[in-house]
Amino acid sequence: MAVTNTLLRSVTVAQLFVRNMPLAGAGGVATEPAFSIGDWVRQFILAPPFAWRWNRVTTTIPITAAGGQDYTKVLTDFGWLEKASWTDGTVSQELQIALDLSEDTQKNPPVQIAARLDNNSGTITFRVLPPPDKSYTVTITYQKAAPIFTSINDTWSPIPDYLSYLCNQGFAAKAYEYFGDERFLSAMQIFVKQVVAANSGLDESQKNIFLGERITTGRQSLAEQSKTQMGVAGRGLQ
Repeated sequence: MAVTNTLLRSVTVAQLFVRNMPLAGAGGVATEPAFSIGDWVRQFILAPPFAWRWNRVTTTIPITAAGGQDYTKVLTDFGWLEKASWTDGTVSQELQIALDLSEDTQKNPPVQIAARLDNNSGTITFRVLPPPDKSYTVTITYQKAAPIFTSINDTWSPIPDYLSYLCNQGFAAKAYEYFGDERFLSAMQIFVKQVVAANSGLDESQKNIFLGERITTGRQSLAEQSKTQMGVAGRGLQ
């Protein structure tokens, strides 16, 4: 689906809530803090554990007994590994996703897979454990990485227009934080809750854990911000 919602639109909306404080051109830098805020919001929405159907890619990797454990694949848009399975043409088995895997020499049907290396040029090295005892076709499903903004008129792609409210809410929350606005915590909590609610890839326990951690982190951030402001005010009275 076409994406038309732009970073400029989010900047324009957010500026209405921060009393027209500059969100582009601050400190003589034409693109900041708009680019940095926009990058953070999009990276948050597309980062684990949020899996989206419009950001999902499936591809295959052939593995063999002679090939060992490590297999490279050129995936220039790779973000993070969501699902994986293998088939030998007769039976199939889902693989457990790991962050990293040790070396092994005992060959058996693979049980785990990890995207363990990235050369930052689009080549990803996947490792299976144990090493395969014969030929299999591994099917991996991954979420694409978030692009960065290079123009104020760039769209929020791949985030579809029907989720533009997430982009605008997240951008406004970070704008509040940038300007030290006390509305930051409540706006950020709304943003996080909206992202969790919009994502159908999380079960209820995952949603509760994620929300609890983010809300606690937000409160701690606000508390530190308040301490800093009180310290500055105290020095001003001396």
